[in-house]
Amino acid sequence: MKKRRILLFTGNGKGKSTAAFGMLSRALGHGMRAAVIQFVKSDDAVGEQRFFSVVDGVDWKQFGKGFLPRDPESPAMEAHRAAAREGLDAALAALSSSDYQFVLLDEVCFALGHRLIPAEPLLEALGSCEDGKIVVLTGRNAPEALIAAADTVTEMRLVKHGYEQGIPAQQGVEN
Repeated sequence: MKKRRILLFTGNGKGKSTAAFGMLSRALGHGMRAAVIQFVKSDDAVGEQRFFSVVDGVDWKQFGKGFLPRDPESPAMEAHRAAAREGLDAALAALSSSDYQFVLLDEVCFALGHRLIPAEPLLEALGSCEDGKIVVLTGRNAPEALIAAADTVTEMRLVKHGYEQGIPAQQGVEN
């Protein structure tokens, strides 16, 4: 019997979403049906979305308004919270659905860390996922409860990044 798997990619280094999308490719290669729920991100022109959103077997949903205001008390934060709550609802539905063997919650840790969504419903849903389901979570500042719920946790550590050297985001690398 296949066990339920919960994998978490967190940390300040580059590669969290990249690793998750690599796993998505692997799952699709095995004929699994997948749901991708993106939190915070709003750019629909990035390479992974352009590719995976048209691949058979992937349901792609994006729930984000882009960069957050610097001030967490900004009135603009409500639009970000509303989008993240919609994303959480979609995530809970995907986690409980037998239609998906693979669920990727991209930037969910970021949404949790900025208090856009509560952790409890997600933790409950993760705890009740059926055996055989693979769940991949990404984002900086993963809460301890999510780390405890995962069976595999990888922390990406920043050593050096092109941004620091003035290299702008590049297609095929950052977007």
